[in-house]
Parts: sequence; C-alpha cells; structure tokens
Amino acid sequence: MKIGYYAIFNYEEYDRNEEQYGIGIEFPDIPECISCARTEQEALFMAKEVLEFITANMKVNELPKMSELNEIELKYNEKAFYISYNTEDIDLSTFTCY
Repeated sequence: MKIGYYAIFNYEEYDRNEEQYGIGIEFPDIPECISCARTEQEALFMAKEVLEFITANMKVNELPKMSELNEIELKYNEKAFYISYNTEDIDLSTFTCY
C-alpha cells in the first residue's frame, strides 16, 4: 500500500547548539511526525524516514486523511513536499524503539 502526506519544510529553524539555520520538517496531518535537517536533500530523506517510522505500524483505519495542498497554509519561509513510500518496501526490523 502506498502512504503519502505533505511535509512542510521551514527554512528558518535555528539550532542554538550549532548556532546556524536548518530546515524544520513537520507533517500537518500527523503532528508527531517531525524532524530536521541541514540541506534540502537531507530533509527529503529525513521526512521519508520519519513518515515511515510513525506510520509503518498503523492500521489503515488509523491513518489520518491527507490534506489537499490547497488546504495547507504556507508561510513565506516554507515549502510543501509530497512524501510517500510503499509499505511493502519497509523492513520493520530496521526500526528500533526505546
């Protein structure tokens, strides 16, 4: 089954530890799905990884409805990216929870 949602990349996330800006990643439809990255390429990878991690064990009826792109309000420093994966391609043994 293919699972996909829009991720919002915020390009003004400031990391106080490293004293530099990065990209904050969030999924409006799945609030617990958040991550961050330094580059857009890394952000695309991290967004897919966190989406897989959070949704891989969800039952179909537990998955939230995906918002349409025109329903997502973006700020001047944000972009929306459609992130998806195929559940058959996931090896759940690679995920470790503590």
